[in-house]
Amino acid sequence: MKELTKYKTNKTIKKRIDKILHKMAMIIADKDTGAKNDFGKRTKIELRKLEKQIKEIDSRFYDMICPY
Repeated sequence: MKELTKYKTNKTIKKRIDKILHKMAMIIADKDTGAKNDFGKRTKIELRKLEKQIKEIDSRFYDMICPY
């Protein structure tokens, strides 16, 4: 049986990760638009920084959303 992630069992952690996921979605949506969160060529770097934050909070959840 698979173990539950902290994301599923801890509301505080879920809120923190959800905020990071929202930032990631904004970065992807704003890519190449000239918007405030358009990082251009640095998009991948910024996404990796946010992924690292998720990994530090809940490594099991990170493994599920970033299988690479």
